[in-house]
Amino acid sequence: MIRNRLVPAVPALAALAAGLWGLTGPSFWRDEAVTAEVSRRSLGQILRLLPEVDAVHGLYYLLMHLVTGLLGSGEAALRLPSVLAGAVTAGCTAELGRRYGGARLGLAAGLLTAFSPFLTRYAQDARPYALVTAAAAVSTLLLVSALERGGRPRWAAYAASVVLLGLFNLFALLLLAAHAFPARPALRSWAAASGAALACLSPLVLLASTQRGTQLSWLARPGPQAVAEWPVLLAGNAWLVPPLAVLAVLGARRLPALRTAAVPWLLLPPAVLLAVSLISPVYTPRYVLFTAPAAALLVAAGLDALPAARAWAGTALLLAGTVPMHLQQHAVDNRADDLRRLRAIVERHARPGDGLLFRVSEQRTIMGAYPETFTGLDDLALERTGAEAGDLVGDLAGPAAFARRLAGADRVWVVSKRPDRASPAYPVDESRFLVLRESFGKVRGWRFKGGYLALYARE
Repeated sequence: MIRNRLVPAVPALAALAAGLWGLTGPSFWRDEAVTAEVSRRSLGQILRLLPEVDAVHGLYYLLMHLVTGLLGSGEAALRLPSVLAGAVTAGCTAELGRRYGGARLGLAAGLLTAFSPFLTRYAQDARPYALVTAAAAVSTLLLVSALERGGRPRWAAYAASVVLLGLFNLFALLLLAAHAFPARPALRSWAAASGAALACLSPLVLLASTQRGTQLSWLARPGPQAVAEWPVLLAGNAWLVPPLAVLAVLGARRLPALRTAAVPWLLLPPAVLLAVSLISPVYTPRYVLFTAPAAALLVAAGLDALPAARAWAGTALLLAGTVPMHLQQHAVDNRADDLRRLRAIVERHARPGDGLLFRVSEQRTIMGAYPETFTGLDDLALERTGAEAGDLVGDLAGPAAFARRLAGADRVWVVSKRPDRASPAYPVDESRFLVLRESFGKVRGWRFKGGYLALYARE
């Protein structure tokens, strides 16, 4: 009994340690800046936001609002829920492995999950993807428990876990299609539980469908590179893909019950999203992060087919192969944006009363990462903040109001995606920038990962 308890506990603790290590190393990036800004809003402001945008992240924002109230909105505080979710994922994966193939398989699967670079990357991210993965692992474990022992309470718990899964990410409901395969012996009970969960989620599905354009407009149609990228992300390194694939196939052939549960879990969600994306883009790897535990289970089953010494040596070798990726992920500028660099430039060179202009309105959300940096600057184009307007970026002032504000400024900081000459055309923002250029000249520019910052002074 003690040994069985240690199977999920050891990987969970390992995942917790991996998540806490270097937690504040990388800078906040643009999506985390949105989390930080929204979590600081009042409860009423968050509830006002959700009908307009980001309804799919509503539960996550409410959770982070509580976290901010308790711990603040710094990097460690906002990333901590994802760290804890990573520990839950590793523990549940280990327990699933134990139930399907014994303690050794479970321990190996849990450790592979705990130290997966793909999973630890999002276990240190103030976004909901690690929580989605934890919900998927919990839901699968509850399904296995309901299939083993039956009973309405267990099926009700499974249904509740599916609701939680959908509240964190609607795309994760593709896991239900994968669950249909192991659930065949109790198909009627599974269908009733799944149907009840989907009925509870239907209002969110309807609301999210009205926001699809704003939520997914940034996605592009995937090509062959996107398909090839998926196994590399799961493995951690390109050279690890072949041995891991061989082990996964061996594990699937060796344990039919695990194959029935893990193979659909691993393959169905990304295949569906990639196929749909050929018509209307909906795929990005983090949307299917929740399938990674299935890969760990299959690889662990392959390792479990080897003699004990070779199995543990193989596990250690695979974990060692991911070390370079882990080290890379902890670099300050590893995220899509290095907003600490932006903060350092402004803190060093800005003066109280300087103006601020965003050439791309959506980029204004980056101020949520380190808001104290911009408190002394006047956002010349902003009429109402996002919190006041009930959206993420706020309302822009009209041309006359902008001109009046600009007349009172001697220096203006301009944030853009690229340096001036390579900047794309955004009519609303560019009109203000052109007004600025009539009487201001560029003094200096700085690149930061994710954008370009320039200082303009009145000529």
